[in-house]
Amino acid sequence: MKEVLAAFLHLIFPSPCRVCGLPLDAARRSLICGRCWGRVRPIAHPFCSRCGRPFASPLIHDGSPGHVCGACRERPPAFVMARAATLYETGGTIRAAILLFKHGRRVSLARHLGRLMAEAGNGLFDPRQLDLLIPVPLHARRMRERGFNQAALLARELGSAWRLRVGHGLLQRARETEAQRGGREAREANVKGAFIVAQPDQVHGRSLLLIDDVLTSGATANECARALLMAGATEVGVYTLARVE
Repeated sequence: MKEVLAAFLHLIFPSPCRVCGLPLDAARRSLICGRCWGRVRPIAHPFCSRCGRPFASPLIHDGSPGHVCGACRERPPAFVMARAATLYETGGTIRAAILLFKHGRRVSLARHLGRLMAEAGNGLFDPRQLDLLIPVPLHARRMRERGFNQAALLARELGSAWRLRVGHGLLQRARETEAQRGGREAREANVKGAFIVAQPDQVHGRSLLLIDDVLTSGATANECARALLMAGATEVGVYTLARVE
């Protein structure tokens, strides 16, 4: 009902789209117009079969052993695979949506973004092979400040779409970390030992999919996967709404 009322009000008092600046239309989703949503496209092949990073060209993809990028061959990540629904592009729709969602507190966007992830994910892997969805946790202080965990809301939408259980609270932050910045080694050091599994018996012997909003270097996802594997998980995959190219 709130969405219908908001759409009606926007028809009378049109607001600008947060991406293109044009008036919002009837196909809008939150403060992003239908035109901009229509430009969102899933990440297309070719990409690394391990971390999901797009290759610069099909020739590089075809010449890479096992279609795995150089970084993953040099230092294989703990997760078995990482995939993302879209690219995180400066000035793009998904970047604007994530900022509205996380910092603008437009939690209703979780439904739209979760649907996008569910549809794209069906073409990237088989959700039926998974046992449990695990959202990347926030530290307690950050959770109090924001009031919600964006990864948990996205995981809830995916769980509903794929009929999978979400392991809320199973993975926790043992300590607060700084915002990720710097090179790969600095990012890895920042999150090293930052995650613990509260109930190992709930993940033991299971195939898990870690859920988050953005994948950048993969350091956080990798450390989460390490903690889950040490707790007895059979394998850990990663799925995010977007990834930095």
